[in-house]
Amino acid sequence: MTDFTRFTRADWLGLADAFYRHLDATFAQLSPAAWDRPTSYLGWRARDVLAHMTSAMPVNFREVLDRALADNPAAPPEFDTFTRNAREVRRRRTAPIRTLLDEFHRELDALMAPYRRMSAVEWEKPAWFFVGRVRVRTLFLVQFADNVFHERDLLAAHGAWRRLDPEYAAPLIDWFLREYRPATFRPDRSDGLRATMRYRLAGPAGGEWCLTVADGTCRVDRGEGGTARPDVTLEADAEELVVAAQARAAPWVGRIARMVDWVRGPGRAEDVAAAITGAVSLGWALAFRRIRVSGDPALASRLNRAFWHFWQRTAMTQANIAKG
Repeated sequence: MTDFTRFTRADWLGLADAFYRHLDATFAQLSPAAWDRPTSYLGWRARDVLAHMTSAMPVNFREVLDRALADNPAAPPEFDTFTRNAREVRRRRTAPIRTLLDEFHRELDALMAPYRRMSAVEWEKPAWFFVGRVRVRTLFLVQFADNVFHERDLLAAHGAWRRLDPEYAAPLIDWFLREYRPATFRPDRSDGLRATMRYRLAGPAGGEWCLTVADGTCRVDRGEGGTARPDVTLEADAEELVVAAQARAAPWVGRIARMVDWVRGPGRAEDVAAAITGAVSLGWALAFRRIRVSGDPALASRLNRAFWHFWQRTAMTQANIAKG
């Protein structure tokens, strides 16, 4: 396990540069047929995932980064990530793969440039994302982690995925649990809730963490967190936990979700697909014991309800905008 807080901006940039060189090799190995295969992400084909990776940089990340660096860490006028993403993916649905790859590299260079030239103070500036108030550093890590798991989507679609590389996955998993997880906490659903949950994660990015909820607050600490007897223990491979949390489901589940994604209207189609794939992904992980939860079942259920889930992203965004 690697402590993500000990990584400097230069450390993270070095890891990202190494990953994106590796990602270029992944792109190069995908055949035309592979780009058309369905993935585990929201029922999208591999080429749609690439279109999303490309378009997310200007429409999701660059806008909030520019606002934060201009001392305006507030939500943009429109920030509905599922709707924006779907709109941009549709615009690129027939674009040649070479065109998408060229655009990906242009947008990546444009996004990384301000991170390379900013100061240490700017790296820690207040920012906004759909999880609410964050820091500029958080914007970088969300986008980095997204692309790490989108590479998994691309390779798993044609059976070429092996495992996460611990060099960059270990600090990202530590960040995911210690910063991102508490950011999705819902104090409005935690009245009277006091509980501890131990994460005992296996695999190359594994380790132990302890989540504590008390007095309307949530924190996650490395190691056992000072409690020898947690109320709930969650055991899983670190990769399996994030995959379930981020609504990755079998491609056929995504295809079914796309057949009924119209039920809330075209503007909410992505929410429907995410809700279906998210529920199935988590349900299967529990049913097949890829994620194992032990301890007090009532507290485990309350803890689950006290956090926003990936597939509730639109509602989470709206709630955080309303909070100001």
